[in-house]
Amino acid sequence: MNFKSYYRTLFKTFGFPLKPSHALPAAAIAKAEKRLGVRIPAALRDYYLVAGKERRFNTCHNRLLPPSEWFLDKKRLVFMVENQAVVLWSVSTANPKAQDPSAFVAVNEEPYEWQQEHRKLSVFLAVMLHYQAVGGGLPFRASGDAPKRCRLEDYGYTCCGEINSQLAYNRAERVIFAEPPGDLPFMTKWRVSVGAKTKEGLASIEEDLGVKLNVH
Repeated sequence: MNFKSYYRTLFKTFGFPLKPSHALPAAAIAKAEKRLGVRIPAALRDYYLVAGKERRFNTCHNRLLPPSEWFLDKKRLVFMVENQAVVLWSVSTANPKAQDPSAFVAVNEEPYEWQQEHRKLSVFLAVMLHYQAVGGGLPFRASGDAPKRCRLEDYGYTCCGEINSQLAYNRAERVIFAEPPGDLPFMTKWRVSVGAKTKEGLASIEEDLGVKLNVH
Protein backbone atom coordinates (compact mmCIF):
# COMPACT_ATOMS: atom_id res chain seq x y z
CA MET A 1 0.00 0.00 0.00
CA ASN A 2 1.19 3.51 -0.82
CA PHE A 3 0.46 5.17 2.51
CA LYS A 4 1.47 8.68 1.41
CA SER A 5 -0.92 8.60 -1.53
CA TYR A 6 -3.69 7.20 0.68
CA TYR A 7 -3.35 9.99 3.24
CA ARG A 8 -3.10 12.70 0.58
CA THR A 9 -6.31 11.42 -1.00
CA LEU A 10 -8.18 11.68 2.31
CA PHE A 11 -7.21 15.31 2.85
CA LYS A 12 -8.02 16.13 -0.78
CA THR A 13 -11.44 14.50 -0.44
CA PHE A 14 -12.11 16.65 2.63
CA GLY A 15 -11.43 19.70 0.44
CA PHE A 16 -8.15 20.66 2.12
CA PRO A 17 -5.30 19.16 0.07
CA LEU A 18 -1.96 18.75 1.79
CA LYS A 19 0.78 21.22 0.95
CA PRO A 20 4.58 20.84 1.16
CA SER A 21 4.47 23.00 4.30
CA HIS A 22 2.38 20.30 6.02
CA ALA A 23 5.19 17.74 5.71
CA LEU A 24 7.41 16.99 8.69
CA PRO A 25 11.12 16.75 7.84
CA ALA A 26 12.50 13.22 7.91
CA ALA A 27 15.28 14.47 10.19
CA ALA A 28 12.76 15.16 12.98
CA ILE A 29 11.56 11.55 12.81
CA ALA A 30 15.10 10.20 12.70
CA LYS A 31 16.01 12.24 15.78
CA ALA A 32 13.05 10.81 17.73
CA GLU A 33 13.84 7.27 16.59
CA LYS A 34 17.41 7.64 17.80
CA ARG A 35 16.24 9.00 21.15
CA LEU A 36 13.81 6.10 21.65
CA GLY A 37 15.92 3.37 20.03
CA VAL A 38 13.17 2.22 17.67
CA ARG A 39 12.18 2.51 14.03
CA ILE A 40 8.58 3.56 13.58
CA PRO A 41 6.37 1.65 11.12
CA ALA A 42 5.87 2.96 7.59
CA ALA A 43 2.16 3.68 8.11
CA LEU A 44 2.98 6.23 10.82
CA ARG A 45 6.21 7.51 9.28
CA ASP A 46 4.50 8.31 5.98
CA TYR A 47 1.66 10.12 7.73
CA TYR A 48 4.11 12.45 9.41
CA LEU A 49 6.10 12.87 6.20
CA VAL A 50 3.04 14.26 4.38
CA ALA A 51 0.85 15.64 7.19
CA GLY A 52 2.90 15.86 10.38
CA LYS A 53 2.68 19.66 10.54
CA GLU A 54 -0.94 19.98 9.40
CA ARG A 55 -3.06 21.52 12.18
CA ARG A 56 -6.66 21.90 10.97
CA PHE A 57 -7.42 18.19 11.39
CA ASN A 58 -4.50 16.93 13.49
CA THR A 59 -5.06 19.16 16.51
CA CYS A 60 -8.66 20.46 16.39
CA HIS A 61 -9.85 17.92 18.98
CA ASN A 62 -7.55 15.03 19.77
CA ARG A 63 -3.89 15.97 19.29
CA LEU A 64 -1.28 14.32 17.11
CA LEU A 65 1.97 14.54 19.05
CA PRO A 66 5.15 15.94 17.50
CA PRO A 67 8.05 13.44 17.47
CA SER A 68 9.71 15.33 20.31
CA GLU A 69 6.80 14.26 22.56
CA TRP A 70 6.68 10.60 21.53
CA PHE A 71 7.38 8.07 24.26
CA LEU A 72 7.46 4.30 24.62
CA ASP A 73 5.52 1.99 26.89
CA LYS A 74 5.73 -1.81 26.58
CA LYS A 75 7.11 -1.56 23.02
CA ARG A 76 4.28 0.75 22.03
CA LEU A 77 4.99 4.23 20.75
CA VAL A 78 2.53 6.85 22.00
CA PHE A 79 1.75 9.34 19.21
CA MET A 80 -1.69 10.82 19.99
CA VAL A 81 -3.51 12.17 23.04
CA GLU A 82 -7.23 12.77 23.62
CA ASN A 83 -8.34 16.41 23.81
CA GLN A 84 -8.53 16.36 27.63
CA ALA A 85 -5.55 13.99 27.96
CA VAL A 86 -7.79 11.25 29.36
CA VAL A 87 -6.83 8.71 26.68
CA LEU A 88 -3.65 7.89 24.75
CA TRP A 89 -3.11 6.10 21.46
CA SER A 90 -0.06 4.10 20.48
CA VAL A 91 1.31 1.81 17.79
CA SER A 92 3.25 -1.40 18.28
CA THR A 93 6.99 -1.33 17.57
CA ALA A 94 7.54 -4.97 18.57
CA ASN A 95 8.13 -6.11 14.98
CA PRO A 96 10.54 -3.73 13.17
CA LYS A 97 9.51 -5.22 9.81
CA ALA A 98 5.78 -4.54 10.27
CA GLN A 99 4.63 -1.80 7.90
CA ASP A 100 1.09 -1.35 9.22
CA PRO A 101 0.84 -2.81 12.74
CA SER A 102 -1.97 -2.48 15.25
CA ALA A 103 -3.08 0.74 16.93
CA PHE A 104 -3.81 0.62 20.67
CA VAL A 105 -5.70 2.77 23.17
CA ALA A 106 -5.32 3.19 26.94
CA VAL A 107 -6.53 5.43 29.72
CA ASN A 108 -3.82 7.95 30.54
CA GLU A 109 -2.96 6.48 33.91
CA GLU A 110 0.07 4.36 34.70
CA PRO A 111 0.45 1.47 34.43
CA TYR A 112 -1.15 1.76 31.00
CA GLU A 113 -3.54 -1.05 30.04
CA TRP A 114 -3.40 -1.16 26.27
CA GLN A 115 -6.31 -2.48 24.22
CA GLN A 116 -6.27 -2.98 20.47
CA GLU A 117 -8.16 -0.16 18.74
CA HIS A 118 -7.64 -1.48 15.20
CA ARG A 119 -5.43 -4.13 13.66
CA LYS A 120 -4.11 -1.65 11.07
CA LEU A 121 -2.71 1.72 12.03
CA SER A 122 -3.45 3.21 8.59
CA VAL A 123 -7.17 2.50 9.03
CA PHE A 124 -7.12 3.92 12.55
CA LEU A 125 -5.52 7.13 11.26
CA ALA A 126 -8.11 7.38 8.47
CA VAL A 127 -11.07 6.90 10.84
CA MET A 128 -9.56 9.34 13.32
CA LEU A 129 -9.24 11.95 10.57
CA HIS A 130 -12.96 11.62 9.91
CA TYR A 131 -13.67 11.96 13.62
CA GLN A 132 -11.53 15.09 13.73
CA ALA A 133 -13.25 16.44 10.62
CA VAL A 134 -16.73 16.32 12.19
CA GLY A 135 -15.35 17.41 15.57
CA GLY A 136 -13.91 20.71 14.46
CA GLY A 137 -11.82 20.33 11.32
CA LEU A 138 -14.51 21.07 8.76
CA PRO A 139 -16.12 24.54 8.83
CA PHE A 140 -19.76 23.38 8.73
CA ARG A 141 -20.88 20.65 11.12
CA ALA A 142 -24.05 19.10 12.48
CA SER A 143 -25.31 16.00 14.30
CA GLY A 144 -28.48 14.07 14.97
CA ASP A 145 -30.35 10.85 14.29
CA ALA A 146 -30.93 9.23 10.93
CA PRO A 147 -33.24 6.38 9.82
CA LYS A 148 -32.17 2.87 10.66
CA ARG A 149 -31.66 1.99 7.00
CA CYS A 150 -28.80 4.34 6.19
CA ARG A 151 -27.27 3.11 2.91
CA LEU A 152 -24.73 5.87 2.41
CA GLU A 153 -23.02 3.99 -0.42
CA ASP A 154 -26.19 4.55 -2.46
CA TYR A 155 -25.42 8.29 -2.38
CA GLY A 156 -21.80 8.03 -3.44
CA TYR A 157 -20.16 7.84 -0.03
CA THR A 158 -17.14 5.63 0.64
CA CYS A 159 -16.64 3.84 3.94
CA CYS A 160 -13.04 4.25 5.09
CA GLY A 161 -13.16 2.05 8.18
CA GLU A 162 -14.79 1.15 11.47
CA ILE A 163 -13.69 1.49 15.08
CA ASN A 164 -15.88 0.37 17.99
CA SER A 165 -18.91 0.03 15.67
CA GLN A 166 -18.46 3.62 14.48
CA LEU A 167 -18.17 4.01 10.71
CA ALA A 168 -16.33 6.73 8.79
CA TYR A 169 -17.70 7.82 5.42
CA ASN A 170 -16.65 10.49 2.95
CA ARG A 171 -17.69 12.04 -0.32
CA ALA A 172 -16.27 15.13 -2.03
CA GLU A 173 -15.90 17.78 0.73
CA ARG A 174 -18.34 15.90 2.99
CA VAL A 175 -17.79 13.57 5.94
CA ILE A 176 -20.17 11.41 7.98
CA PHE A 177 -19.23 9.66 11.20
CA ALA A 178 -22.01 7.19 11.98
CA GLU A 179 -22.87 4.84 14.83
CA PRO A 180 -25.40 2.16 13.77
CA PRO A 181 -28.44 1.34 15.91
CA GLY A 182 -28.13 -1.42 18.47
CA ASP A 183 -29.82 -4.81 18.54
CA LEU A 184 -32.63 -3.89 20.92
CA PRO A 185 -36.07 -3.16 19.39
CA PHE A 186 -36.14 0.48 20.55
CA MET A 187 -32.77 1.20 18.97
CA THR A 188 -34.00 2.20 15.53
CA LYS A 189 -31.84 5.20 14.66
CA TRP A 190 -28.31 5.84 13.47
CA ARG A 191 -26.43 8.49 15.46
CA VAL A 192 -24.52 10.68 13.02
CA SER A 193 -22.04 13.53 13.22
CA VAL A 194 -21.36 15.21 9.90
CA GLY A 195 -19.18 17.92 8.42
CA ALA A 196 -18.68 19.73 5.13
CA LYS A 197 -16.43 22.33 3.60
CA THR A 198 -19.40 24.45 2.52
CA LYS A 199 -22.88 25.26 3.77
CA GLU A 200 -24.26 23.75 0.56
CA GLY A 201 -22.36 20.54 1.26
CA LEU A 202 -23.88 20.31 4.72
CA ALA A 203 -27.36 20.77 3.25
CA SER A 204 -26.68 17.98 0.75
CA ILE A 205 -25.78 15.61 3.59
CA GLU A 206 -29.11 16.32 5.25
CA GLU A 207 -30.82 15.65 1.93
CA ASP A 208 -28.96 12.35 1.51
CA LEU A 209 -29.89 11.26 5.03
CA GLY A 210 -33.45 12.53 4.73
CA VAL A 211 -33.34 14.31 8.10
CA LYS A 212 -32.91 17.75 9.61
CA LEU A 213 -29.75 17.82 11.75
CA ASN A 214 -28.73 20.08 14.62
CA VAL A 215 -26.20 22.54 13.23
CA HIS A 216 -23.19 23.28 15.48
